[in-house]
Amino acid sequence: MNLKKEYDYIIVGSGFGGAFAAYNLTKAGKEVLIIDRGIWPTRDDSCWDENKLHIIDHLYRGKTPAIINQGKGNIIKDWPDDTVGGMSTFYGAASFRMRENDFNGSPIDGSEKRDESNAWPYNYNNLEPYYDEAEKLIGVAGIKGSDPKEPPRDDEYQHAPASELSPPAAKIEKAAKKLGLNPFQIPMAINFSGNFGKEKCILCPTCDHYLCKIEAKNDLAVTVLPQVLKMGGTIADNTRVLKLNLSEKKVTSVNIINQETNEKSTIKGNNFIIAAGALSTPHLLLASDIDKIADGGDLIGRNLMRHANGVVAGFFPFRTNKKNMFQKQICITDFYDGEKNSDDLKGNWGILQDISSIGKGVLKLNAPFGLKNIAALSSAFLINQLCIAEDIPQYENRVYIDKDDLDIYDMPKLKIFHREHPRDIKARNVLYKKAKKILRKAGALFFYSMPIETFSHALGTCKMGIDSKTSVVNKDGAVWGIDNLYITDASIFPSGGSVNPSLTIGANALKISEKLIKK
Repeated sequence: MNLKKEYDYIIVGSGFGGAFAAYNLTKAGKEVLIIDRGIWPTRDDSCWDENKLHIIDHLYRGKTPAIINQGKGNIIKDWPDDTVGGMSTFYGAASFRMRENDFNGSPIDGSEKRDESNAWPYNYNNLEPYYDEAEKLIGVAGIKGSDPKEPPRDDEYQHAPASELSPPAAKIEKAAKKLGLNPFQIPMAINFSGNFGKEKCILCPTCDHYLCKIEAKNDLAVTVLPQVLKMGGTIADNTRVLKLNLSEKKVTSVNIINQETNEKSTIKGNNFIIAAGALSTPHLLLASDIDKIADGGDLIGRNLMRHANGVVAGFFPFRTNKKNMFQKQICITDFYDGEKNSDDLKGNWGILQDISSIGKGVLKLNAPFGLKNIAALSSAFLINQLCIAEDIPQYENRVYIDKDDLDIYDMPKLKIFHREHPRDIKARNVLYKKAKKILRKAGALFFYSMPIETFSHALGTCKMGIDSKTSVVNKDGAVWGIDNLYITDASIFPSGGSVNPSLTIGANALKISEKLIKK
């Protein structure tokens, strides 16, 4: 690809933060370059093949892993899947808005109040119109008013979710209603109707953690990024940004490398948006010594969050999904704000969601020795509930680097330190109890609970706020003390709520980029 020597805007990352910002900017006539280390997804049978994606070939495995220290005596390497569109290509498409109270800060252990030091610099009402726009851009299907904890919204969803529930989802819905709860269908960026995307969803069981062969999942490589290209934007895929170059307090250019040819070059820009995600954004900033120049630089990488996620699997005496259907359909938010007069935990708890069983091959690969075959066979007899609780931001949890420990591109390796706050564990545990109660009512005989320790919902690390002494960027995503550097991804979240973050990332990016256009 022949790139120009200079662009109005250079955006690092093509996930929700990068794609939505690029959409607004190219629509306004700006000359935009998106740089992404991932490659464009190939839409063939490999999309639904767990061996090619996760076990044997790892078709989209990134070139460099993160080094993760979560205690327990283990330091692990985690290899990302790098695609154009970021993790939207592999995600489960759940598209929630954060709740009004989420913007008031993170929970306080032992209290029903929120920690105002982690409050957002604006409220839900300020973001609501951008939520509307984000939902339209990715064709979110849902039913207005079905979520008992839904925040106020002006617009209806564009189309309805799937007309048929899978057998596992139907069992969860029925059991939850018997318990007096209010289950509803998850709002999802999937083309269930056939009218909001390329192809109509066929309700196959491979969605979460898989690519969509027929492009019925409205990921960013299907929806927003093609529009960016059509409006004149440029996307350099399989290309890694090695460093941001500064003159005084202004970014002037980026050093990049083509990961296929190893050719290095430098591209100039007038403005720079970093949207590489809550792990890779601080990694790049630290590797570029931005922390030594920006006014809030000592906070870059700090306050890493990821949600205190966990799965409760219920074992049934029969095959639970004989139709082999898509089953990530039902959500329960009745416990979002906790329970009044509960002895378990004061304040908010979180949500419960359907989640598909892991593929037999992946389950077998990760099961303890001696139980691999049993684990693989058991997957057909499971119904799972995903528990999403809030992760309280902690200064010690962080992304950091060691400049003496370099990767294959001579960049400092991305390193992560994370420990769960005691309240996070309590919140997840109370959700476990509720999930087991629902599964038991549905007919489960026994259960297995497992925390999720991946960083698929990584948040924080470049906190947004009103003061450079306590944050990295201001309310408009501008890095304090750097004239032309902005961040639009999940790293700017001061607190994370208890819902999937993708839609909020997109709404924020639309809000910030609109401000840039006016500027």
